[in-house]
Amino acid sequence: MRKYHDKTKKKYNASDFAFLITSIGEPYLYKCINSILNQKFFPGQIILSIPNKTKIKSLSEKILVIRSKSKNQVYQRIIAKKYLKKKIKIIVQLDCKYLLGKNCFEDLIKFWSKQNQDVAGIGLIPSNYILPKINILQKIFLSNSSYPGKVLKSGYVSAWNSKSKIANVEWLNGGSVSWRFDLCQDIFKRRYPLISWSVAEDLIYSFNKNKKYKLLVTKHIKLKFIKFKEKNNFEILKNFKRGYFHSKIVKNFVINNSSLSLLLFYYTTFFTSIFGIFFSILTFKPNKFFLYCGRFIGGIVRTYNYKIK
Repeated sequence: MRKYHDKTKKKYNASDFAFLITSIGEPYLYKCINSILNQKFFPGQIILSIPNKTKIKSLSEKILVIRSKSKNQVYQRIIAKKYLKKKIKIIVQLDCKYLLGKNCFEDLIKFWSKQNQDVAGIGLIPSNYILPKINILQKIFLSNSSYPGKVLKSGYVSAWNSKSKIANVEWLNGGSVSWRFDLCQDIFKRRYPLISWSVAEDLIYSFNKNKKYKLLVTKHIKLKFIKFKEKNNFEILKNFKRGYFHSKIVKNFVINNSSLSLLLFYYTTFFTSIFGIFFSILTFKPNKFFLYCGRFIGGIVRTYNYKIK
């Protein structure tokens, strides 16, 4: 599809922005919210979407809290549409594991005001994010790339280079991204499986949006990732499911995009799974073992009989 080009620019105000936060009640949620409330300017809206059974502390009256019947990021965002004010022009999707730095929101407003009308989304790179070094096996098996924000023919992706101040990319991370609402209203009309971990949902949406519009990432806007230690419990089913759904959903993504290759998806999934299983046995990492077992099986079973959006 031919890309849309428009070099005119729009000026934005703080009231044009809505922050949409999804959470399941993580302890760092309150730090995230406070980082927004402490900004120099206040956005047009702050919406927090949480599952019905999630208990949270009382929050500022400035926060609109909505309840979701499903513990699923995509669904939690979809139900927010009817609560959005008509004047909203930019949607800022934020996972609660991110903190806005000083003047972050002001810088985001200014950055959007400098962009041409063919930019649909701007992703934010946390200042404390360190891009993992790409190894030779990842290049051979097409599971990663040294090019930032690249979607490989296998359907696997590379992250952004944290040293890049501004970069054009092919996909955006759904946890720290802003979208132009007039170009991305379909983000509230998606069809995605109701699973607790919304794997690759950001890849699927943003890659298809990039077929017509530009996507950017920037480190100009100060944002931090909240570092936390994950519990290293022995969880067979949880890790198996993570690998299983990753493969099953990425396979659906590859099948529904003619520019990608199902054969290369099988190649990447097979070899990364086999090597992952082998090294997890050698290093005695049972959680990794079951994750790669799930990835292997998810890659060979039949995927969903509809196009995931």
